[in-house]
Amino acid sequence: MKAYLEVPFEEKDEAKKLGAKWDPVNKKWYAPNTETLLFEKWKINTDPVILLGEDITYGGNNLFIDLVPNTCWFTNVRSCVHPKDWDRLRRYVYERVNYICECCNIDTQKSNIILEAHERWDYNEETQTQKLVRIVALCLNCHQSTHIGLAGLKGKGEEAKEHIKRVRNFTEQEYQKHKNEAFEIWNKRNKINWALDLSLITCNNIKLSKPIPNKDERLNISLSKITGV
Repeated sequence: MKAYLEVPFEEKDEAKKLGAKWDPVNKKWYAPNTETLLFEKWKINTDPVILLGEDITYGGNNLFIDLVPNTCWFTNVRSCVHPKDWDRLRRYVYERVNYICECCNIDTQKSNIILEAHERWDYNEETQTQKLVRIVALCLNCHQSTHIGLAGLKGKGEEAKEHIKRVRNFTEQEYQKHKNEAFEIWNKRNKINWALDLSLITCNNIKLSKPIPNKDERLNISLSKITGV
């Protein structure tokens, strides 16, 4: 029986150098000779993921444009959580909904559409805190439509718009009203330098790959990514 490993995509080259082999049938890496070093780094964590404190109703299950303030760009959950735990976390979210998109209800396994994890945030203007309160499973099309601004930059804006209209049964006028309201909220939130609260993650035994950046660090990261400096 093969001794399988939990190797994130970002670390596959390192694992290969240390002797890990790829099983093309099961699509997993394994340690051919049960090498100790491989197990120390990539032993499969079988501990169950439990997100105590998560509000699984937050934001409802309607598809909507959910724009992240530009002061928060490039510092999300995936960038802070260790890759191994990110894989555990997203699989947990997918499995609890049986791989069905929580907005359009498509069965992604039967339709062969990619399922992705989307973060739902609560923005407290009084404390200027962006707090993670829920993680939802969205098909690629719903996730793309949620980030309509990014979709536009990728040349997918029209496709994303039509998907929202179809899922929400919006007329063109209703869609434009919804989009305008979303951008009004976004512009308002852009004026605040938000602190990041990942207590939903850190209080539930999910390992971080790096410290949570403070407000000034987040702003500097966003500015440097945007300007290329």
